[in-house]
Amino acid sequence: MKSPCIDLNCIQCCKNTNMILSEKDIDRIQSLGFSYDFYVDINNGWLQLKNKDGLCVFHNCKKCLIYENRPEGCQLYPLTYDNDNKCTVFDKECPHQSKFIISESLKNKLFNLISRAISERSQRMNNCKD
Repeated sequence: MKSPCIDLNCIQCCKNTNMILSEKDIDRIQSLGFSYDFYVDINNGWLQLKNKDGLCVFHNCKKCLIYENRPEGCQLYPLTYDNDNKCTVFDKECPHQSKFIISESLKNKLFNLISRAISERSQRMNNCKD
């Protein structure tokens, strides 16, 4: 089954993204031949996708150039983590969120991703103090 994003030609989530990257994402994308500096921004210890001209650097205004290998957060979107309430929610900026279903499996994947990203950031921040 195709994603509703593809079916509806929606790129809202690719605009001015602040998508967190895990080290697993970095390894997968680098294996495609992209250099770290091309697509990674570091913001207060968080690794995030870069934007160019208001879009994710991997979006060419028509499609995602790494769709099959996109970051885990992109794969799970529009499911996001509400840090204040410690739960999964649909991103309110997604215009087609009603086309998606939250399953326990997706929730677990998101919780695992968030836990890993927090742990990786903590490790980076501790390494900077040494």
